[in-house]
Amino acid sequence: KDDLSRWLNSKKIDLFITSTKAEYDSIVNNYNRYKFGKKEVLLTGLARHDTLLKNNNISSIKQILIMPTWRANIVGSITNSSKRDLKENFKQSKYFQKWNSLLNNDDLKNLCELYSYTIVFNPHPNIMPYLKEFDILPYIKIANQNESLQMLFCNSSLMITDYSSVAFEMAYLEKPTVYYQFDKEEFFTSHTYQKGYFSYEKNSFGPVVEDEEDLLKELESLLQNDCKPFDIYKENIDSTFVFKDSRCCERIYRIL
Repeated sequence: KDDLSRWLNSKKIDLFITSTKAEYDSIVNNYNRYKFGKKEVLLTGLARHDTLLKNNNISSIKQILIMPTWRANIVGSITNSSKRDLKENFKQSKYFQKWNSLLNNDDLKNLCELYSYTIVFNPHPNIMPYLKEFDILPYIKIANQNESLQMLFCNSSLMITDYSSVAFEMAYLEKPTVYYQFDKEEFFTSHTYQKGYFSYEKNSFGPVVEDEEDLLKELESLLQNDCKPFDIYKENIDSTFVFKDSRCCERIYRIL
């Protein structure tokens, strides 16, 4: 969804696998930043999506996955030991204050009790060193770092994130995402980010909100609908992926 040309163009890539028509077109079409063409880029679907479909839990598990990405300006720089320094002022960041506020919101807890949902919190690996700074209430589970991300997606009914591409994994399973973008102007200008083909306003797999109150309103609407995508969000999910036939591995194997 994002423009990764600056990073990918430095790589020697013989075969470039894509999963959506929009992604494919954004790379091979004329007048873009990528150096790759139809010779290298193929639209086959991702191999991991075959397993994702196979493991999808469509039973009665009612789980909300909160999975925000990171921000380059709030985590420390990488040292010679390949580890990041911890920033002392992390708790003063808008990122911490907004996500911590949501995790401690009484209305969120009440919604979970009313509709019988559990919450799993799984921040980005670059944020995990700061996990102890968050005030995690007893009813919120911390994701097991030994559990595969696929199983988290398969066992969740809905995701709350900000800008993370993991929303595509949920969409592949026809599950909605609420995008909490309280800092979008800052994020789109200061993070390690280049805007790609994906428009959150037009292509999102669920509502995009900028404040906590709106997030909770949209969340309740989805919970009332048993976390089934509706309206434009369902249309976006249905039209995004070319292949949902559990044969992505087969297509890739034949090419190799």
